[in-house]
Parts: sequence; C-alpha cells; structure tokens
Amino acid sequence: MKSDVYFLSARTFSKRESMARIKGPIGLQKIGFEDKIRKDDKVVIKTHFGALENTRYLRPSYIRFLCDYVKRLGGHPSVAESCGWGIPGAKGEYGGRANEKEYLEVALRHGFTPNTMGAPLLMLDGSEGLNYIIQKIKGEYFEEIRVAGRLQEFNHMILASHFKGHSGAGFGGAIKNLGIGCVSKGGKTEAHTSKTFAFNFEKCEPDCNRCVEICPTGALARTQNKQLIFQEDKCRYCYMCSSVCKENGAIEIGTVSRAQFIYQMVDNAKGVIDFYNNENISYINYAIDITWKCDCCGGSDVPFVNDIGILTSKDPVALDQACVDLTHDSFMNRNSILNEIQGLIPSEKYKWFSYIPRFEEGEINLNKEGIKDHHWEIQLQAAEKIGLGNRDYNLIPIEIEQEE
Repeated sequence: MKSDVYFLSARTFSKRESMARIKGPIGLQKIGFEDKIRKDDKVVIKTHFGALENTRYLRPSYIRFLCDYVKRLGGHPSVAESCGWGIPGAKGEYGGRANEKEYLEVALRHGFTPNTMGAPLLMLDGSEGLNYIIQKIKGEYFEEIRVAGRLQEFNHMILASHFKGHSGAGFGGAIKNLGIGCVSKGGKTEAHTSKTFAFNFEKCEPDCNRCVEICPTGALARTQNKQLIFQEDKCRYCYMCSSVCKENGAIEIGTVSRAQFIYQMVDNAKGVIDFYNNENISYINYAIDITWKCDCCGGSDVPFVNDIGILTSKDPVALDQACVDLTHDSFMNRNSILNEIQGLIPSEKYKWFSYIPRFEEGEINLNKEGIKDHHWEIQLQAAEKIGLGNRDYNLIPIEIEQEE
C-alpha cells in the first residue's frame, strides 16, 4: 500500500503562501498532527543548528513558526539537536558541536536562541552526550541502539529535516535525522565506525594520560603502578578517549565502508522508531538549499537544483523517496558543482544524487569524471527492508487558496 506524501511548492506569490508561517503548519495538519496533540503536551522539534559557518541549514524562522503552531494547539514546544562526535574545543570543520555548551554557542551565532524560537533549546542526549537508552533491535549490523535519552520527556516529536545531499549517505533527510540526529554522541560514532571498542594498553606511552583526563565518567584510570585500566560498567560510550589517543592502535573503534555506514545509520533509525513509536513522530522535510554538503560541514556550496518546497508524511521512507524523485526531476543549477562534472548537460534531467561529490578513502572525491554512485538508493532500500516505511507513495500537491 502506498504512503501519502503531501507537497507544498517553494513558489510563493503572497503572504498567504509563506513557506515558514503558512506552509509548514499546513503540511503537518495534513498528516494529522492536530488530532494527536492534547493540551499541555510536550513537543520536541528536532532540527539541525548547522556546523559553524555553514549557511545552508534551515533558517530559524522555519522552526520558530512551528513552535508558534504548537503553542496555538495548546502544546509546549522545545527545539532540540544532539551532541556531535568528538571532543570539546576541537577545531576544524566538525568542531564546535561536542557538547551542549559548545553547540548552543554555535546555535546562537546561527540565530537559534530561546528568544528567537520562543521555546527552550536542548541536546536530546544530555549536556555531554551521555544520556541514552538502549533499544534492542534486529538490524543489519546492530542489535542495540543508543537512543537519545531525553526523547522520553516528550509526548510527540516533529522531525524537521533539511533535505540535501550527503557525501557519505548520498543524501540526508528524515532517515538520517532519525539515525544520526536522534541517537547519543556514541551512537553517532558507532554509525560512522562500528561497535568495535578495544584497548591495547601495552601500546600506550607510560606518561600519557590523555584518555584518563578526557573520560567524563572515570571509566579509564591508572593504578598505583601506572597501569591503565578500563572499567566497562562506568563507560557511557562517548568515544572521546579515541579522539584524543595519539598512539597507533591503542584504542580501536573500527572503520567501515560507505555502504556499511548507511546500513548502520538505518539500524539506528529503526531503534529510534521502535523506542519512540512512529505514531508519535510527524515528519516534515524542507527541500530547499539542496547542496551536496550536509549541515554538519563548516561552509556551504551552491545548491545544485532550485528550491523544491516542503513535504510531509507519516512515513519517513516515502518522504525521503519523494524528495529524491523531485530533485531528480529538476534541472541543474549551472553555477553549482554539477556543472563541473563531465558529461552532464544542465538542460537535461539526471539522477543527480548519483553524481554529487562523495567521501572515499578519507577524502572528498569531487567526481568531475561523472562516475555514477548509487549510495542514495542503498539508503532507501535499506530503510524499506528493515521496515522503516515504504518507497511507494502518493504525492499529493497542496494548493493555498488565494484571497480575492
């Protein structure tokens, strides 16, 4: 049976067609959000604040008007993200998101504050990324998921996702927002690497204490004779020790192929849905500013197709599939990275996600040779296979009535 996906175009001709104030709430209304919310329900709006200096993340006004909508229905909104992989104070493209203090500073610079949102801001996995709940699943690679623990504080979640490209997963939308955005700090690490977590203390420098000093729970310590020990019962699997270890092989967390990363991300998404219940989640994708870079990258590139619009559904797979199809049915932006790829013609339509730059062997391959890549489809196939939703859908365009 096909899943319904509602589509509101990015085209606007008057204030009555505002993408933020009007179309977002209408999209949620169409999927029955108003029938679910009760007075004083706590609603978390899960979005992405963007890496420092990224400029293509969702504009704060989109989220603010969702907060206002929840309040009109009698609910109490909060706006949330989750802590990023790595250690506090890290520099470079992925720095500035390691804990709540850091990430809310980035959020402030990007326009997300309690005042601008009219709602509290928080990290779903706690102030240090250590708050999680284990959810058992039967996944392709994982049997248990570290679901962000603060999800349990809310009656309902609006998963507000910026739909765009992704150099590892092919694209990022609702599935990625579930599988990376709604798990703990360590859950992100495990998706990108593996469940491997092994210590080879004999390779450590005797006077090195980096891992002990960074460990927030005291799981790593030195004995009186300076031997390192790992106390597993104290570990909260933040993996920060691996980020500071400079000894080759002293802490092993594994590496995976792009395909395995995608399957592990989808396993995470399955765990989140099993824990939270899909009936308590409303999915809204903003298919705008569609660049090949994800929002976790510092800096942004030019979108490779024009803005498409807002799509909503009760089914995250159908929602992402519809966004992919609408992107593939769009013409290339001649000023984008795609115009530099051999063999692509701007005035024709291609499966654009097959050609965007991709992450290979630790480096970004800009793919100027135009070699096809189908990791975007692997994500959708994996999500459907594990039971997240259905790739078949009915696209239902929504027109806004004009004032006479």
